[in-house]
Amino acid sequence: MSLRILVTGAGGYIGTTLVPRLLADGHQVVALDTFWFGRELLPEHAALTCLEIDTRKVPPTVFEGVDAMIDLAALSNDPCGETFGAATWEINHLARARNAAHAKAAGVRRYVLASSCSVYGFHDEWLDESSPVQPLTTYARANVAAEQDILPLSDADFAVTALRLGTLYGVSPRMRLDLVVNSMCYNAWRHGEIMIHGGGTQVRPLLHVADAAAAFAHVVTAAPPGCAGATINIGREDQNATINALAEQIRASAKHPVSTRHSGPQDMRSYRVRFNLMAELMNWQPQHCWQQAWTEIATFLQHHASSDVLRYHTLDWYRAQGVVTTTGMAVAPEA
Repeated sequence: MSLRILVTGAGGYIGTTLVPRLLADGHQVVALDTFWFGRELLPEHAALTCLEIDTRKVPPTVFEGVDAMIDLAALSNDPCGETFGAATWEINHLARARNAAHAKAAGVRRYVLASSCSVYGFHDEWLDESSPVQPLTTYARANVAAEQDILPLSDADFAVTALRLGTLYGVSPRMRLDLVVNSMCYNAWRHGEIMIHGGGTQVRPLLHVADAAAAFAHVVTAAPPGCAGATINIGREDQNATINALAEQIRASAKHPVSTRHSGPQDMRSYRVRFNLMAELMNWQPQHCWQQAWTEIATFLQHHASSDVLRYHTLDWYRAQGVVTTTGMAVAPEA
């Protein structure tokens, strides 16, 4: 069945991977974004409508006639969250809560929220969805607040699911080199050195951007009944890894000598995550392995000039473009 799906943050890292997938599956897509990184990152398509709107200023009429909504819009990492703190709360929490309420009032049937495993903060033990959250950054705290405001909206007519994504990596049309795996691959490829920040013993659950897109597509179109009202970790247990292990694998995968160097104080964010609920409720599993990331990312880098690199670092790009963070002004929501 073809659905009319509203995707906020459609011009971002996940969005530019997800939207073509939804279109290929025969759905109509309304792509809403500020398109700070370029409208050309999404394909021209008869079933695609692009709306250049800041998510803090979405008129309620946008939600009319929409069957399902995937809410990706967010300032998308910890450095941006700390640099643009007020805007992060406006976009990642308040705007998402308001837009979810508008979607429900307009009769949208299904809503999927992009959250993050970073909400777990620091724990030594294995974590699942019943584990206490311990958000340590503005980005993580705003995700917790969005979950707390939006999940209670779920009912028989408006099914809400929050997906807590692992740490993303991989190639996307809206490429990012400020993610840990992508950044390590870039520095190994460009400089022959991997900088290990925060000690290296901290753990991250890794998730390929294509798998993140597939998870959203599965939940919003297959509509597994157990997902309504649920918070679900998205990833694979065997894809939890220390930062040191990431660096060593990438160093070993490179075709040229690569050194490693440690820098900075201990990173207090460390979380080792289980994904049993995902398998149980969604009957779905990610397909990619971070151990194979070097080949994919190195191939991408070989085909892109160094002049593009600034655009691939989110915070640097915002700064270079003179992004204004006052309420209602131009900060680029994306994911």
